[in-house]
Amino acid sequence: MSDEKLISDIIEREGGEKQTNDPQDRGGRTEFGISEKSNPEAWKDGVVTRTEAEAIYRQRYIEGPGFDQLPERLKQVMVDFGVTSGPRIATRTLQFILGIEQDGLMGSETRQAISGWDESSLVNLVVLERLRLIRRIVAKRPNQQKWYRGWVLRAVEFLVP
Repeated sequence: MSDEKLISDIIEREGGEKQTNDPQDRGGRTEFGISEKSNPEAWKDGVVTRTEAEAIYRQRYIEGPGFDQLPERLKQVMVDFGVTSGPRIATRTLQFILGIEQDGLMGSETRQAISGWDESSLVNLVVLERLRLIRRIVAKRPNQQKWYRGWVLRAVEFLVP
């Protein structure tokens, strides 16, 4: 899957170009999935363009964390997980599964550890840990319950049969 398709799919999962400003959303105003809290520079003029959003996704969630160097299915799940929880949390989760130091950086040790795994099994374990994280978030902050079902459905989209 091309990066363009990956980004397009993420924008669709994030609600498309619809601008939202839910008071319970800790990210504040959001457009194309780009939150004002996490991306204030993109919101300077009060609106985010699709071009800006695509550049942010590419830099912060694909190339920046090194997810572009992963096998295809793992790349897809890690990019999406990084968008929803942050690339460092996604990487630490992967490192936990791999049984290596959880520094949140996609370095050579992490890539080497990945090479010893069946990709489908690894993807499914990442999804499982992502679901556990979602459960912990909602248990800690019950006002996030309204997004629980959507978050779970989004995570399980990546399960490999």
